[in-house]
Amino acid sequence: MARFALLIDVERCNGCNGCVVGCKNWHGIPAGEEGRIRLVDRTVGIFPDVQRWIFPVLCMQCDHPPCVAVCRFGACIQGEGGIIRVDAKKCVGCELCVVACPYGVRVMRENGVPDGCDLCLERIEEGKAPYCVTSCPTQALIFGDLDDPDSEIAKRIKERNAKPLRGKYKTRPRVYYTRADVLDSLYP
Repeated sequence: MARFALLIDVERCNGCNGCVVGCKNWHGIPAGEEGRIRLVDRTVGIFPDVQRWIFPVLCMQCDHPPCVAVCRFGACIQGEGGIIRVDAKKCVGCELCVVACPYGVRVMRENGVPDGCDLCLERIEEGKAPYCVTSCPTQALIFGDLDDPDSEIAKRIKERNAKPLRGKYKTRPRVYYTRADVLDSLYP
C-alpha cells in the first residue's frame, strides 16, 4: 500500500497563492473563509542581510496523528495511504481534533465540522495529483508515494535533505519541506 506524501520546495515558492486558490475552488470554500492551506510569509534578518521565506502550511498527514487519537467518535480517520480526513456524519463538533493538532492547521467550518487537507483524496482515487500540486506554477509542490524509492518525491526528499516541520512532536508528518532547518524557527 502506498504512503502518500507532499514535498514543498520553499526555494521555488513565490507566494502566488495558486495552491490556496486551487484548493479552495476544488473544495468549494468561499472567498473570505480560511482555506485548507495557508501561506506563511516571514522576513528575517537586518539590512542588508535580509531573507524572505514564503511557504504553504497544511495538514501534515502524520503517521501518528494526534487528531485521530483524541477523536472519541471515529470522525477523524486515517485511511488508505495514511490520508487523514473527517467524516462529517460522525463528527459532533467538539473541536478536540482542532486543539490536538500541534501544527494548528485544522479549521472549524460554519457547519460545526472541522476541516483540513486530505490531499484531495477524490483526485488520488482517480489517479490524479492534489489540486495544490497541479495549481502551482513554479512546481514547488511534489506529490507521491514515500514507499516507492524510485518516485520523484522519494528522490527529491533525499537529494534536498527535506524534513518535516516540528519533528520534535514525534507525529511523523508526511509533508516535507526543503530548508526545514530555517523554517522551524519561523513557523509559529
